[in-house]
Amino acid sequence: MSEENKEQLERQEGNWKIMSVLQIPWHHIDKLDKEDRLFLLNKADEVEGYLRQQHEEQMKQQQDNQTQIIPPSPIITPN
Repeated sequence: MSEENKEQLERQEGNWKIMSVLQIPWHHIDKLDKEDRLFLLNKADEVEGYLRQQHEEQMKQQQDNQTQIIPPSPIITPN
């Protein structure tokens, strides 16, 4: 793979991240200058980290809830 192809692939990967995480349309991303694009890539990384942290907390909470199983109540029968 040539250096030019590698740079194009990296740019497309970055565009994909901005588009999918920040919900900015591709045609807008493609028009960004280098500084704005880098800023948005950093913001996408921040959002991904926040989402990952939220997901991990949810999974931990679900796991904690499963370990706190309430025992079934006794069956009451007429005497």
